[in-house]
Amino acid sequence: MSGKELSPEDHIVRYVKPSSMHEGRVDSSEFQLNPRRTGDKGVSVNWLECYANCPKEARLAEIRRVIRLELRKNGRFAELNVGEVKQHLAEKLPSLRIIHAPLDAEGELEEDPSHSEITKLPEPGSDQAEMIGEMIAECVCDLHPAIA
Repeated sequence: MSGKELSPEDHIVRYVKPSSMHEGRVDSSEFQLNPRRTGDKGVSVNWLECYANCPKEARLAEIRRVIRLELRKNGRFAELNVGEVKQHLAEKLPSLRIIHAPLDAEGELEEDPSHSEITKLPEPGSDQAEMIGEMIAECVCDLHPAIA
């Protein structure tokens, strides 16, 4: 399924560092391209349904195991429904895509079959990027501890 769009029924999670959580809300910057990483084509997320036939907590545990980030105690996984995000942004950014982009094993890092990306986002630092980031943040449907 690599490179293909995720289904509207599917869910993704984005790791949110503690400094990007404000009174239980995710900062819009978490859903914008990073201006310091000029080669990035999308915002990294993890696809929950990649790990089929197991409860959500088991899916999150697998993502915690393979994610290539340092998770912090007060960090969170922000959960979003793919279809809701696309519908919410349909008028302002119809080109938005949420695609499966698994990562191969690399050195000591395991493969990450759940890795996906939110792509076709506006240029970082623009007013449109801020607006789109805020609109995506509005779609967060649940927050989960980054460290169980």
